[in-house]
Amino acid sequence: MSAPARDNTFSTLVRQVHACRKCPRMGSSARVLNYSAGALTAKILFIGEAPGRLGADNTQIPFHGDVAGNNFEDLLSFAGISRSEIFVTNAVLCTPKDERGNNATPNAGEVSNCSSFLRRQIDLIDPKIVVTLGATALAAVQTIEPHGLSLRQVVRSSHSWYGRLLIPLYHPGQRAMIHRSLANQRSDYQFVSETLRRLDSPKARSAGVTKADALALAQVIIGARGKVSYFELHKLAYLIEYLHVRRTGTRLTNAYYIRQKDGPYCTDLQLSRLQRTASWLKVVKLKNQLILSSASGDSGHLFSKPEFSSVSESAVEDALRRYCYDSEAELKTAVYMTAPMRHMLRKERIQKINMYNAPIDFLAAR
Repeated sequence: MSAPARDNTFSTLVRQVHACRKCPRMGSSARVLNYSAGALTAKILFIGEAPGRLGADNTQIPFHGDVAGNNFEDLLSFAGISRSEIFVTNAVLCTPKDERGNNATPNAGEVSNCSSFLRRQIDLIDPKIVVTLGATALAAVQTIEPHGLSLRQVVRSSHSWYGRLLIPLYHPGQRAMIHRSLANQRSDYQFVSETLRRLDSPKARSAGVTKADALALAQVIIGARGKVSYFELHKLAYLIEYLHVRRTGTRLTNAYYIRQKDGPYCTDLQLSRLQRTASWLKVVKLKNQLILSSASGDSGHLFSKPEFSSVSESAVEDALRRYCYDSEAELKTAVYMTAPMRHMLRKERIQKINMYNAPIDFLAAR
């Protein structure tokens, strides 16, 4: 659709929204749909519940002017998402209020009354990603195309829906912070940003192989545990690397570690690269987890390989004795208690900068 045609279509939709009087208790509320919602060519469309009486009902700018709006804008900023490049709307475009004049949750009839307006916004903007903020918004898009998703079960995950990706997140209001911490919500918005970046990146065939020293470390971990989840592999590799630096002052491998939402991630242990390199590796999916083991049932012990010196062998064995059988939760706690991770968290908090995907410097904070 050409820009003039899109503008005309949007102007018509705005006039129709402002003329709507289907919902009795919203008669005096503002109809919050106008150009302040964002770019008509946005790649990400956010859907909230309804305009807030202290926010959009006054400002006529969705998610702006109240606590939820401030939180939303802070979360966008943290994830590097520009408000000028997104479109923001709500499941209902007027403010439902209770008998005392306070914000109320829109009922099913009110959501249904606004569903055609919501569909037309999605069709017009044609985003790559639709992000629902809260259970009401997630239920509202079900009226456009069924998805059968529950917010608690699928938060921060992407799903094919209505010709695009649907990402359910919690609402940024203060009540939702009880159920979804600020740290988790920051990771949620980072996930949205990363998902868009992957969609915009040209898809290239993965190439290359795992470096010998990183492969040796992976084989030692799998040999010690027998079976290890992909999550556990990265956390154990990091902890071994960290303890080796603490003991010797030098790196065990040349592997590259970055901070992601669930802690350290070793890029050299990227799964497809690892599978291409390790003919002995067996990977199965079990309850939405990737489980790695040896295809023969015995991956062996690689300390005799030249990648590890006798000093390194001793450091690795000590690290495995300390962490080998920790649970995923225990491993996650352990990595966040290490000096490099605490250094990054402190930097985030004090300097208010986003350290997701930043490289981890084992030597800078020992």
